[in-house]
Amino acid sequence: MRHLARTAALLLVGLAVACSGPGAPAPDPTAVLRQAGQAMAGLHSVGADAKFGSGISYQGLTLSSASTNIQLPGDSDTVLKVKQGDFLVDVRVVTANGHTFLRLPFSQFTEITADQARELPNLAQLLDQRAGLPALLTAGKDTKYQGVETIGGTETDKVATTYTAEQVGQLLGAAARPAGDVQATIWAGRSDHYVHRVVLNGPLLEAGKNVQVQVDFRDFNKPFTIANPLQT
Repeated sequence: MRHLARTAALLLVGLAVACSGPGAPAPDPTAVLRQAGQAMAGLHSVGADAKFGSGISYQGLTLSSASTNIQLPGDSDTVLKVKQGDFLVDVRVVTANGHTFLRLPFSQFTEITADQARELPNLAQLLDQRAGLPALLTAGKDTKYQGVETIGGTETDKVATTYTAEQVGQLLGAAARPAGDVQATIWAGRSDHYVHRVVLNGPLLEAGKNVQVQVDFRDFNKPFTIANPLQT
């Protein structure tokens, strides 16, 4: 019996090696992105952390990074790290039940209008069904599979593709107006199919000047409490 069990174990190991070895075909990158789009479309909530490379100038401010919790379809709680001289200060934006609230450094929350809210970066747009990642992922060109990498403890398929300025402009909304094609690298979970990281690189703000934006997603479908900050 021991001999049979050992033989079976060796056969299973050999089969695993054969299936994952150098001769195994690489996944279809378009299929990887299609599954990722479907998975992201099914989310109820997610967290995201963004880095804006050397900084993005926006509305007279220089954005360094952002962290957000998103409760779909439209609630979010975002902290923007903004450069002010040699220091980083926090600007917080909360959207709850169709209302948007802004807290500038050293001040209290105030409610702002819908027009004012549209002028602020909104990471929740990344999950928009029509213009966000669920719709955009498979719309790129020159899509290529780049291998397997582990992101935050999750094994992912790494795919590179290229999006037009219009596509990325819809994705980022008011935060950027690209001047040309943008290179994108996407890391999609091999088992959960969620997008765990996206890196955009290209003329996101002006021609001839490449900017890199990295967004890491976390806490898929974990519950968040997002409430009107003037009532808490």
